[in-house]
Amino acid sequence: MAQQRKWYSLADKVWNPANLAMAAASVLANRGAAGVDHQSCDRFAEHLGEELDRLGQAMREHRYRPLPVRRVWIPKPGTTKQRPLGVPTVRDRVAEEALRRVMEPIWEPTFSPDSYGFRPGRSAHDAVHRIFDHLDQGYHWVVDADIQDYFGSIDQQLLIDKVAERISDGTVLGWIRDMLRAGVMDAGQWHATPRGTSQGSVISPLMANIYLDALDQAMAGLPGIQFIRYADDWCALARTKGEAEVALTTAQKVLNALRLTLHPEKTRIVDVRETAFDFLGFTFFWAVSKDGSGRPLFGPKQAAVERFKEKVRGLTRRTRPMNLQRVIDDLAPVIRGWGQYFTISHHGNYYRLDAWIRERCRAFVAKRWNRSPALDAEWTNTRLTNMGLPSLAVMRRQVKAQLLRP
Repeated sequence: MAQQRKWYSLADKVWNPANLAMAAASVLANRGAAGVDHQSCDRFAEHLGEELDRLGQAMREHRYRPLPVRRVWIPKPGTTKQRPLGVPTVRDRVAEEALRRVMEPIWEPTFSPDSYGFRPGRSAHDAVHRIFDHLDQGYHWVVDADIQDYFGSIDQQLLIDKVAERISDGTVLGWIRDMLRAGVMDAGQWHATPRGTSQGSVISPLMANIYLDALDQAMAGLPGIQFIRYADDWCALARTKGEAEVALTTAQKVLNALRLTLHPEKTRIVDVRETAFDFLGFTFFWAVSKDGSGRPLFGPKQAAVERFKEKVRGLTRRTRPMNLQRVIDDLAPVIRGWGQYFTISHHGNYYRLDAWIRERCRAFVAKRWNRSPALDAEWTNTRLTNMGLPSLAVMRRQVKAQLLRP
């Protein structure tokens, strides 16, 4: 681990005009929604110089106080439940981004290589490939764990104490405390936030990584364990069941000290040769060959496939009042987005999905223009491709070609 240094004066780096300007450029590029003050990114950008001057002056004069975040509820993938998302004001997002830009370089060199979420130069694909590589090397026993309500359960004082191990600047620590405790506005009512960190805030991912760094370091010290974490999603791989049990026990002790709890119904130890497990939207499983041997494979979770197909169904409803070209224009970014994430996997039935999407397009034409199904051959695969319909199978072939390059 890189040597840790204590930082005593950082506030001036945060409110530096150049840092605030770069933070604002990042926030405005993301085009997020308005917060409780109803100020949009466009309105903030119209008076950018004045807004940044006011924010910088408020910070320098110790008058800056973040407003409550606006709570919105979004569907939780794969369930009928909803999860809360906090939307800070544009001004507060700029302040958080300015703070993140100063803090991240302090922690990044000492973060564990086993941590992949919300870190520069690292991705979910990196974590997924590493899991597959270890499965292929014989790490067949897997601790498949789930932290119960992670972002809502973080102990704020414990988090601030962890930040204070590296930062002694009271102004910066005060900003972090104020951001955590600003509260939320939900349906016009203010609610206190004595625990947790808001999902949706700019600085929340960094705070989450700082809080779980103790878990990363503890698991890295276990012999025979390969640990992979992406934000609050993690798994530990071992060659034996006994090693996996030690890993689970160690994780429980560390998480108890962090005042976090593993979900009792979603945490288990499995042998991938007998039981599949999911991670970051993929299902890892064991494929048995004719000679009785086998190998690990992975592909999109069935729930991810069903959500994708539901989006395609919505865009190809035969009652939509538009022509097929418009439908394909709407479909293309959905197919590309899903494909760019999932076609890294070996097992995705991409040819079958392509065929199903093309049939949806042909059915749209047959209904919309009252064509006979016998004329579907007029809408060939080539014609649909020339109209801009992407192919998941082609995307998969491109991924494989890139992997084969030296």
